[in-house]
Amino acid sequence: MTDLLENENEQANVIANCQIAISTIYDNLIAEFSEKETVFADLQAVYDLLTLINEQEITVNAELTVKMKQLLQIIFSKLDKLIPLKLNVAFMPYKVTMWDSLASIYETAQKDPDCVTKVIPIPYYKLADSQKIPTYEGDLFPEDVKITPFDQYNLEQEEPDIIFIHNAYDQFNTITQVDERFFTSNLKKYTNMLVYVPYHITGLRKLTGNNQYFAYTTPTMGNIDKIIVAGQYVKDAAIKYGIPAEKVLALGSPKLDAVYQVTKKGKNIPPKWQNQLTGKFVFALDTNCMFLINDSFYGLAFIEQVFDAARMIPNCAVIWRPHPLTRISIAHYLPQMLERYDQMVKEIKERSPRYPNIIFDDGAEYQSFLNSSDAYISQPNSLMASYTITNRPIIIASDKLDKYNLMPDEAFYHFYDLEYPWQQIAKDLVNGKDIKRKYRKNLANSIYSYTDGTSGKRIYEEIKKENLNNFLKRNFKL
Repeated sequence: MTDLLENENEQANVIANCQIAISTIYDNLIAEFSEKETVFADLQAVYDLLTLINEQEITVNAELTVKMKQLLQIIFSKLDKLIPLKLNVAFMPYKVTMWDSLASIYETAQKDPDCVTKVIPIPYYKLADSQKIPTYEGDLFPEDVKITPFDQYNLEQEEPDIIFIHNAYDQFNTITQVDERFFTSNLKKYTNMLVYVPYHITGLRKLTGNNQYFAYTTPTMGNIDKIIVAGQYVKDAAIKYGIPAEKVLALGSPKLDAVYQVTKKGKNIPPKWQNQLTGKFVFALDTNCMFLINDSFYGLAFIEQVFDAARMIPNCAVIWRPHPLTRISIAHYLPQMLERYDQMVKEIKERSPRYPNIIFDDGAEYQSFLNSSDAYISQPNSLMASYTITNRPIIIASDKLDKYNLMPDEAFYHFYDLEYPWQQIAKDLVNGKDIKRKYRKNLANSIYSYTDGTSGKRIYEEIKKENLNNFLKRNFKL
């Protein structure tokens, strides 16, 4: 409204429409609420200002525009408290192992008496060997998450105020693809607030040259109303690729909330692993979905070297958790390796003498994996980024971090450091010697926002506020 007022050709029409809208709001409110509510005085003040502008008794200038905007924000805030809207909010995850990217937002929404929440796990396809394998994981979600089957949810009838998703790639993903009914292009038809919360946390490396964050250059981003990113450096990159600044919110990640909550009280081994892990120093080994594909000989050799710690060092164990899409990625890109991979996994699960004190973790949740560990081994990736919250040792599968990394190199151990190699790192850590401890303090919040477990709460509150403002603008032309 305030921008249009500065256009003299449109001024009279804008003022007339706004005054009609204000009168309508005023009349509807006065029928339900006491005249003592201060919002009535604020509405009257805006109405009177518009009259003075129309009669040319005051001139629209920068100072007046600022004051009008401030007054409108006060009105929006008061209306929010006076008329709490029942928000219809839909969460549409596709993989249960990625539910953590939405979980703390859902938990906050569940506590809001003015919000009706539904979780609708959506079907997807695994793409392998020119095949599309239909998959649905709705029956795998935690018991405390009430599920609405996707075939019982009518988007056209529901028209949710807000939809949260964690996969926005539509047809541009080469490993998995959500059902076309739930492409962003279709979801956008039924909501005014489609929110993308990535299932990953963008890594620690600053982009250089022509490198790109794939997610923020995908055409589907045009269908998204708000994108949540873990830190300001990711927002800066998204803007660089042409995404409007107001669309990107640097509010942390619910994945950080999940790790914070599960590790804040220290190491805790679940009953299922206590026989194998109690009394041992535990390394958590995480490998990404392409780890055994990009260089299979190197990848297998690396994994076996990690396992050597459990084989050779007393009171030492390893939990290996490959990315949930590892097997389907091997089947898609390197099918000749699938038999070797399956055999290794089988032997670990059967507790073969070749793999002593080693656990293969392919469970639906990864919190047990993290919280059973004393140290973490990985290439820089999303889960490793989350682990920085714990302040526990991290061993990176490299000899050093390059100059483009955003966290200090001295905070990490390096698997291939010639002066301090993996074998010695493992022995020292198992025996209580941790020379990097002092460099890890507050490591996560050096680049990520809201690492104190409040990201989901802040995301929900901000999206709710944005939704209300948009509602008022659409319906009352303010």
